[in-house]
Amino acid sequence: MKQSNLIKLVMAGALATIGVAAHALDQGGIVKVADEGSANSMMSDAGRKIDDSALTAKVKAALLAKKDVPSTKVHVKTRHGVVHLTGSVPQSAQKTLIVDTVKGVEGVVDVKDDIKVMGK
Repeated sequence: MKQSNLIKLVMAGALATIGVAAHALDQGGIVKVADEGSANSMMSDAGRKIDDSALTAKVKAALLAKKDVPSTKVHVKTRHGVVHLTGSVPQSAQKTLIVDTVKGVEGVVDVKDDIKVMGK
């Protein structure tokens, strides 16, 4: 008999907790649920940042693998698949090689070239 009362008491407590939580949700209080559109937008932004970071890494790796490219003098940033190159190189041939290499990396949508040629 005592066990039966204990079970009833636990069930009543659980139902009361559910009732409070449902009221809080209804009033927009404690727990707030994001709408699907904003959740998808946040996931899309996060995915895009990861893709851009991965693309930046691929571009840097391609530049490091190229001979005669002073890749440490070139800065790479990517946004929405567009690679922005800055920095300086000693020769215009190196600049051309860098831009052509970056254009050849899979996933690059466009290249914005702001590399300066500074003689030795």
